[in-house]
Amino acid sequence: MGPLVAGLVLAGCGPSPVDMVEHPVTTTPSRMAGEELQRSAEPEESCAPVPAPAEFAGNGVRQVESVDPADATVEVPRSPERILALGAGAVDVACGLGLQDLVVGTSGLPRDADVYLPAPLVGLPDLAITGDSGAEEAAAAARELDPDLIVLADSPDPDPSVVRALAEVAPTVVYDARALNWTESTEAIADAYGRPRAGGDLLLDVIDRARFTADATTPSDTWVSLVSVSDGVAVQRPDTLGSLMLEAVGAGRPPAQRTRDGQRIEPAPESPPVGDELDGDVIFAVVGGGDGSEQSAREAFATERWTDLDAVGARRMFVVDRAVWEGSGPVAARAVLDDIRSSINGIAPDG
Repeated sequence: MGPLVAGLVLAGCGPSPVDMVEHPVTTTPSRMAGEELQRSAEPEESCAPVPAPAEFAGNGVRQVESVDPADATVEVPRSPERILALGAGAVDVACGLGLQDLVVGTSGLPRDADVYLPAPLVGLPDLAITGDSGAEEAAAAARELDPDLIVLADSPDPDPSVVRALAEVAPTVVYDARALNWTESTEAIADAYGRPRAGGDLLLDVIDRARFTADATTPSDTWVSLVSVSDGVAVQRPDTLGSLMLEAVGAGRPPAQRTRDGQRIEPAPESPPVGDELDGDVIFAVVGGGDGSEQSAREAFATERWTDLDAVGARRMFVVDRAVWEGSGPVAARAVLDDIRSSINGIAPDG
């Protein structure tokens, strides 16, 4: 399965007049940064309530693939019981498979991950393994948690000694953590957990939800602007989960924001400019991720450029969580799709 589900989702899914929203609904989100924070995720209900059954009988080991250059395959327990999930994708997939009670520690969760993941999972020991982590430090922290399996997100500049040190503690599977490859990563992680078929079912569920969202909201009829609010406002990167999910549902995008397979498509040279590149029929503004993020959002939303946007004036702007829209994995993808479905044809409340 490729990095996007768009090609699979939209086959035969054209706009239906019955599904059009004649009178846009009003959502009832929480408050943040002086604007409305759209939050469809239900953290305590995000994980599967029952663990997906182990798919390999016995107490021995089996071989799974790893993107670690030194070890392309790793022997892992057929049914791991103590998982060290080092990376947002590894935690997300464990949650989606109902294995949250098997996770003994995490690393790499985004700030505010508790907006879509349950508190007990987010509150587990955080090894905080980064590219700067020392091998001995990482191994010592992992050893205290006594895992029988470690699943580690690859990094842009990996330190091979960290992987080798972790592998001395427990079998260590490294997965590709790039958002563009989140579906392949989901499959690889689920395989390491001994539930490859259940991992495929998670992806099929995302496809079904994307198809439902496309049918129910006709996003192809709407120019959806996706922006990131940090130090100012900019068009969101195309290689993020939120942007990929907009592709998956076939959402229309303003000319300056069009993407394909997670890559920006530049407007044709002869295309005339159409208003501000931030504007659209509806705007999703990605906020969060830092200590000063709320204040930065307040300042950005008070600028003349922002208040002059047509979608802002029409109350068609929704603030969404960075932890979700820049997340990784099927649980985050479902939350993004819920946000799209509940807001794309809506009007934000006054306030």
